[in-house]
Amino acid sequence: MADNYLEKRYEEVFGKGSGKTVRKVVNPSLNSLLLKNRSHRSFSHSHIVTDEALRDIIAVNSRIASAMNQQVLRFRPVSDPVQTLAISSMIRLGAALPQEKLPPPGAEPPAYIVVCSTVEENRWVDIDLGISLEAMSLKAVELGLNATIVGSFDRDALRRLLDADNMHPLALLAVGKGCDKIQLLSIREGESHAYYRKEGIHYVPKLGLDELIF
Repeated sequence: MADNYLEKRYEEVFGKGSGKTVRKVVNPSLNSLLLKNRSHRSFSHSHIVTDEALRDIIAVNSRIASAMNQQVLRFRPVSDPVQTLAISSMIRLGAALPQEKLPPPGAEPPAYIVVCSTVEENRWVDIDLGISLEAMSLKAVELGLNATIVGSFDRDALRRLLDADNMHPLALLAVGKGCDKIQLLSIREGESHAYYRKEGIHYVPKLGLDELIF
């Protein structure tokens, strides 16, 4: 199909020189989404995360891979302020920064997606979990948001809060507009992988391509 197909069709319908400009929609590249997909540990409460946005993020799970196509993951979107604050009291962010209190008071995630399984956790469930969390995080970035994967939380307390005795909580996805300034650092094999903060910037060491290939 020719690149100017829409322009030609518009002229056929409305006449040439009608003054209408057809804009091309440019989707973000995967590389750009990956670079923006950083783990924020403080969030702006001036940006409201809508239920529609949470459902859009969860919806990717209808289109992604699943080990043996079991599809055992289930999701609970949470945006109610009372429940989100309750969940924030159950989590721990920034385990490598024990001197920091993360998230800072007043910068807690405004929304969560709780990821559970209908069966007990096993190798195949964990494969699905990784695929799901990455796909949802990238969708959040596409929507102009940020998503942080949380694995350290009180599972029993969360199960009681959600009245989900028949579910197995696996992870949380904190969703919102991140406030952190984050910068990637290229490192070599053997150098420290620990992230750190200096002068208001959160530094994240990453191995380069040549270090990953063996």
